[in-house]
Amino acid sequence: MTAPIYRIEPLQALRGLAAFLILAKHALYEIDTISPIVFNYGNYDNYVIGIDIFFVLSGFIMVYTSWGKSGLEASKTFMLRRIMRIVPIYWFYTILFALIALYLPQVLGNAEFLVSDFFKSLFFIPYINSVGDMQPLLAVGWTLNYEMFFYIVFAVCLVLPVRLSLIALSVFLMALVLTDFFGMEGNLADFYSRPIVLEFLIGSLIGYLYMKQVRLPAWFFWVGCVFTLVSIIALLYTDTLIELGVDYNKANISMIIVALLVLPKKAATYKLPKWSVVLGDASYSVYLSHPFSIGAVTQSFLLMGWVNVVHPWIIFALSVFVSLVGGVIAYYALEKPLLSVTKGLIKKEQKPAPQERLA
Repeated sequence: MTAPIYRIEPLQALRGLAAFLILAKHALYEIDTISPIVFNYGNYDNYVIGIDIFFVLSGFIMVYTSWGKSGLEASKTFMLRRIMRIVPIYWFYTILFALIALYLPQVLGNAEFLVSDFFKSLFFIPYINSVGDMQPLLAVGWTLNYEMFFYIVFAVCLVLPVRLSLIALSVFLMALVLTDFFGMEGNLADFYSRPIVLEFLIGSLIGYLYMKQVRLPAWFFWVGCVFTLVSIIALLYTDTLIELGVDYNKANISMIIVALLVLPKKAATYKLPKWSVVLGDASYSVYLSHPFSIGAVTQSFLLMGWVNVVHPWIIFALSVFVSLVGGVIAYYALEKPLLSVTKGLIKKEQKPAPQERLA
């Protein structure tokens, strides 16, 4: 007997937390760049743990929403749903950024706008841009290059019988990393053989345990809440922890957080504050739109000449607020309507189940 499929609010809230950490990292970076006032924020690069959490969650959700399905038709339906979920809104923000870059080229910094790079960005093809960074035109889209790659690999594995699909996924992803993309060379091989791809596998294995009804005692959920809080606070002190010999491994911590919040008994039935779930629902819009929001706030302070007098923490707080509110508005005004339109392309009997909102 397998576990029923329904909405898991703790994981939705965790998606919101991951989006917050990522936008906080980018806000700190931008404000540190423009503000002459020195302020203590820890190492903002540590906040990329939000990406690790997203990747582990993605692996979990893929198993969770496709459990028990196999064959060519299941694979095609899975891939179509993923494309509809990810592509339209990403293309919207990529095209928006391209238009801004054409009229305000300073937003690209030292990078050069190339039409070829624009199309590579649209079709999730990793490339090294003119300043040597391996990221698409909309910089945050580098994670979606991994996501789309994982979707393709997962869809291929779905063609196999159920008992073999997860085994094939595990073998392929581990072989990919251990052999450095099967001994191949080049930017693509280097990009897709990085250990970060194993975070999708970790999430998939947690999803397998969940669907097999492997459960921890209920009190582990509260341990997970405390562990998550302590881990986030520790982001401010990771350099000190490392000096003391404490290994702050973002991949391991992300795995533990997801496992502790989903595997305890009755954890999936907990109802959380509505705002935390709404933020989780809007996390994809927050993730894609926050560079625009942060840029609007910081550039406004620059134009008004206020960066010399306003404390950077105030600019940071305003950047976060505008990013979160703007992301939620974008979710209701843009992402949901786009999803409604694209879902009409799937036949009635193939419509996503309610839990698809998780993904």
